[in-house]
Amino acid sequence: MHYSSGVRRRLFVTLFLLVACSHGNRSVTIATTTSVDGSGLLQLIRTNFERESGLRLNAFVVGSGAALRLAATGKAEATITHDPEAERAFVAKYKPEIYRQFMWNDFVIVGPKSDPAHVREAVSAADAFSRIYASRSKFLSRNDESGTNMKELALWRAAHVVPRANPNYVPIGQPMAHLLGSADKLDAYTLSDRATFDNLAPTLRIEVLFAGDPVLRNIYAVALMRGPETEAHRNARTFVQWLLSPAAKQIVDSFRIRGHVELHWIG
Repeated sequence: MHYSSGVRRRLFVTLFLLVACSHGNRSVTIATTTSVDGSGLLQLIRTNFERESGLRLNAFVVGSGAALRLAATGKAEATITHDPEAERAFVAKYKPEIYRQFMWNDFVIVGPKSDPAHVREAVSAADAFSRIYASRSKFLSRNDESGTNMKELALWRAAHVVPRANPNYVPIGQPMAHLLGSADKLDAYTLSDRATFDNLAPTLRIEVLFAGDPVLRNIYAVALMRGPETEAHRNARTFVQWLLSPAAKQIVDSFRIRGHVELHWIG
């Protein structure tokens, strides 16, 4: 049987939509912070979850603030974020079906080996930031409402300084991995989650100059939005329940970058 080109195009579009819908019913869409991706953990989670569940995991990789907005507007069924203050407001407003802090690592202050601000001598994270400001050293900011950006701004407040008063403060607006590359090229200081830095360390000249202050603990949480019992919502629930399961705990506990323990399970 022969069809006109117009009919063939319509048949193709119909078939494409049927396949897409079929695949969509077997997928989960989440919004996750860039550090989960930059560390390499997201790919490990995706591989194991897809193998065990038969569902495809799609992820918006964005800052925590953007991830929460995607969930609030219905573009993602679940989130992985690391901004506890923003999450508290989000939980109070949207009352997700599931919300749980489930793992943590830490933030580190990185910069050039020459360390012109003497950050290595700091006695606290706030002191380190105060030294960077006082020396007018170059500092690159995520400037994207990510969990890392929110922690950075909290540290400037703790140091009692206004970062933009430093002419060498650069609100660059890049994801963590890209920002580390820029800081390396510009011999600048920045704040990073440890796992992303460790993952990229062989390609960087900048170093970890300060770590260990309890205020630098970096806590990750997962949230599942409330919604009608659609297949998409059930799939998202399957993912969140899996992420909080012993199988995912084993992945987190065993996650290493060149032998270094990077993540710790909560609970």
